[in-house]
Amino acid sequence: MKTAVVTGAAGAIGTAVCRRLNLRGFHVIAVDLDTEGLDRLPEPVTRLAIDLTAPDFHPAVVAEIAARGARCDLLVNNAGIVVTRPFEEVTVAESRREQSVNLQAPMQLSRALYPALRAARGHIVSVVSMGALLPLAESAGYSASKAGLRAFMLALAMLERETGVRVGMVHPASVDTAMLRHEVTDGGSALNFLGDPMSADTVAAAVVANLDRPRLETYLPRYDGWLLKTVGLTPGLLPRLRPLLERLAQPGLRRYRRRHGL
Repeated sequence: MKTAVVTGAAGAIGTAVCRRLNLRGFHVIAVDLDTEGLDRLPEPVTRLAIDLTAPDFHPAVVAEIAARGARCDLLVNNAGIVVTRPFEEVTVAESRREQSVNLQAPMQLSRALYPALRAARGHIVSVVSMGALLPLAESAGYSASKAGLRAFMLALAMLERETGVRVGMVHPASVDTAMLRHEVTDGGSALNFLGDPMSADTVAAAVVANLDRPRLETYLPRYDGWLLKTVGLTPGLLPRLRPLLERLAQPGLRRYRRRHGL
């Protein structure tokens, strides 16, 4: 049986990824702090209640892989958090936690599991974000962490021929999850609602599709990726376009608030 490690496994996207992998015959090692969410995951699963901000979180995951034959077929770096307040009000502790979960944890877990991934000629798929290409003023630290994760994954991709470990990223726009609802009520950007938020399962489907059709970068929706990469060639335009884009996003934000009673 193939083995997959999924971080943020108890969240909406992580749960959907675990279900899809379960249907494909994977044994999932599910990593999250939410023990109740872990308990809801389908069998077969190994549940690891782990704090990704702890400096020594990864030995427990490595030990579990070693117990299963020292092969890891898939690592899904999915865990993510966001702080939505004016940047000057964010504490050092909050900023460090955000960077630890979003950037350092994927880097350190990828490093720790790399020998097992090489042994299986496995895959690393990271759920990044459109925020890696379009930084949002209301979540500057999140944007920075996701841009850093994208750069890290691009660097790993340069080793594919040498190591046999395939690398892929999924960049979703807004996803209808508890984190998005938190952003709505806690000062997040209206730009999240330039389009309708997608389902967590849409993201999960793109993650698992990497096993059959490896892609370095998958943008959801695809046309947003093309647009943002083009805009990224002239980053000075973003501050000028922001007022217009925020006005265009307001109807979507209002619809979302009504739908969820926010």
